[in-house]
Amino acid sequence: MRKPNRSPRQAEPAVRGSKKKAGKEPIRKLTASDDLGVLFSHDQDNGLPDSFAEALATGIPATTLAEILTEKEELPTLAQSLQAAIRNSPPPQDRIDLHGCTASESEIRTEHFLARSRRNHLKTVMVITGKGLHSPEGSVLKDVIEARLKIMKNDGSILAYLWEKKDREKSGALLVYLP
Repeated sequence: MRKPNRSPRQAEPAVRGSKKKAGKEPIRKLTASDDLGVLFSHDQDNGLPDSFAEALATGIPATTLAEILTEKEELPTLAQSLQAAIRNSPPPQDRIDLHGCTASESEIRTEHFLARSRRNHLKTVMVITGKGLHSPEGSVLKDVIEARLKIMKNDGSILAYLWEKKDREKSGALLVYLP
């Protein structure tokens, strides 16, 4: 009768680290209940390091550690990240036209539109307020929508917004960038 083939993994003993190598302690597996503070606290009897950082520093040669630290790049600032997100955003993927709406209607419609756009994973949308040329008191929606977008930006609902022509007075639409 033929013996079944056993893979090298099956041939290993069930408990790893049970065989002691000369001068080395077996590696202890950590569990969820282990307190890392206690494990890395200084113990004169067994020569454990004072901290995880010290354990890491003693485990990596000084030249390698120095190379790692000097190669570390600076993280981009929030403004740089935001500019990159805007630059890499697609053109408007959807739009809402608020012509003919009252201030309160436009606010509600804009909030619902932006919420739906976020749910649909859109990244750039356009909110058309109009320039206010046909309104006797000038543009009302520009102020209302811009104030609402400032609030939404501060609470994280949107990343940023820009006037379409980079100038509020010449523009009748806002580009809104979503997270």
